[in-house]
Amino acid sequence: MAQTLTTERNLLRRQEEIEREVRFLNRMRILEWGAAAIVLAAGLAWRYGNGGGWGIVILGAFIAFVALGHEFHRRESTEEGEETAEFRAAKASVAALLDEKLANDHYILNDLRLKSGREKCWIDHLVVAPSGLFVIHTLAWGGKIIGDTARQAHVWKIRDAATGQLRPARNPVGNVLRKRRLLRNWLKGTNLIWERVYPLVVCANPDADIQVLNAKNRVVTPTELVNFINDFCFEKPILSNAEVEKLARGLLAGETPS
Repeated sequence: MAQTLTTERNLLRRQEEIEREVRFLNRMRILEWGAAAIVLAAGLAWRYGNGGGWGIVILGAFIAFVALGHEFHRRESTEEGEETAEFRAAKASVAALLDEKLANDHYILNDLRLKSGREKCWIDHLVVAPSGLFVIHTLAWGGKIIGDTARQAHVWKIRDAATGQLRPARNPVGNVLRKRRLLRNWLKGTNLIWERVYPLVVCANPDADIQVLNAKNRVVTPTELVNFINDFCFEKPILSNAEVEKLARGLLAGETPS
């Protein structure tokens, strides 16, 4: 087993925020719709009983309008919560697979915050090994994924397996290449392996059908990811075990390498 130094935390915090927000909106839903119904009923009773009462009716309509707006927001938050949970599950499955299938001289940093100069990024998974570093960006996309790894191919497409509909998606390779660039900049000026940094996009959803041009060793399944990293174990290592651990813990602490 590999040595995992960090676990995912950003999505967990966001999911907890969404859950709190949805619980609050659910409570407000009962109060707002109840208040709107009571005020509208009172206004209509006043209107047909004594004449007038339009002000009360308008107030009830306004409360209903506010409640309707919160209803849309509640649905959006619920959908975001479901997507966040799905993404967390995808990242957790990749992290668990790496931990299980990589050797104990490999260090894994999940959800790593990296800062180089004025730039910063979050890396889903970073593997620090005797053979190099592997920057991994995880996707939870399902269905047929159509695209090209070329930088100029900014837009990919995802075809839903159930409906057959296409929706656009940003090329994730550009994202992971930027993270690799920041990591290489972080390592430059040292005797470390800044030139041996490998960017990989992993499609963690088992329903993903990868139809991406030039995807070999760039856009992979979880099994292909593990095989790609493990294949380097047959090559001569460029870092000792002590250097691997020092580098991994330095990255975790955000310390500039030396």
